[in-house]
Amino acid sequence: MGFLRKIGKLAGIIIAATTPFMFNAPAYAITQSGLQNSLVNGGSIWLETTIAVAMVFVTAMAFSLQIARGYFLRTLEKFTLRLGADIWWLAYVLIRDALIFMSFIMGLLVFFPGTFQDYTIAVPFMPISVVLFGIALVTKLYFDADDNRNAFRAVTVLVFAGTALWIFGTIFVTETPLALSTLPAGVSSTGGFWYSVYNTFSSQTDVNLSMATFDVTFAALGVIGLFGFAHPLLHSRLGKQSPKATRSQGPGSPSGMPASMPSRQAHAVEEQPRRPIGSMQAPASFPRDGAEYIQ
Repeated sequence: MGFLRKIGKLAGIIIAATTPFMFNAPAYAITQSGLQNSLVNGGSIWLETTIAVAMVFVTAMAFSLQIARGYFLRTLEKFTLRLGADIWWLAYVLIRDALIFMSFIMGLLVFFPGTFQDYTIAVPFMPISVVLFGIALVTKLYFDADDNRNAFRAVTVLVFAGTALWIFGTIFVTETPLALSTLPAGVSSTGGFWYSVYNTFSSQTDVNLSMATFDVTFAALGVIGLFGFAHPLLHSRLGKQSPKATRSQGPGSPSGMPASMPSRQAHAVEEQPRRPIGSMQAPASFPRDGAEYIQ
């Protein structure tokens, strides 16, 4: 309902601004600059509201899939074909990690300074939530959270905390002005739990808390970015070129290409053994190759 009310307000602004032009009124009720400012402000508030509300569902789905790993593993045991097991497990990992990544990327909107002025940000709940999702992504970057039990637990706790903080901030801070404005007659709108939380943790009522939260969480994002940038530099698996390898241009060969291609056996990449999925046991009816895959 709150989302629909805000869309209605935006539509009202557009209609009120364009009505004099539509009926060729002799005196315009709003100037061109005022119309432009109204459209820009209304559009930015609509976009911020849409992302904030969508984040509630995205974070909830990310946490739901994170804790549903056991269900997907039990279902994986029922597959008798290796292809079906591959598709099932890869789809689960792809959707789960994509939702965690989307929670982090979409949440970066709260770090725009203009957002603190246009939109009610729940500080420090929403910025800390985004930082926690970033830490979860970095943890998955350095550790295999599907095989490492401690890494899986850490990611689960981080995703749960990030989801809980974002939902709490959206319900009890962001939507509070709308809730207080629709109270029935005789009910005080300047008291109670919702008003106390909004008056304490709103970015538009406590500027000092907003700036302190922004400074700390933005610095934390910088540290997360440094760890993410350092991973491909320190843990790269790209092979090194052999110092003995020489390239010569043979007759008829393109420039920069060796005269004769090296033998496959001399430069074959050593294959790594297939890693287990979930460390689970295959059922008795599984084929041999499938059992070796998920054993």
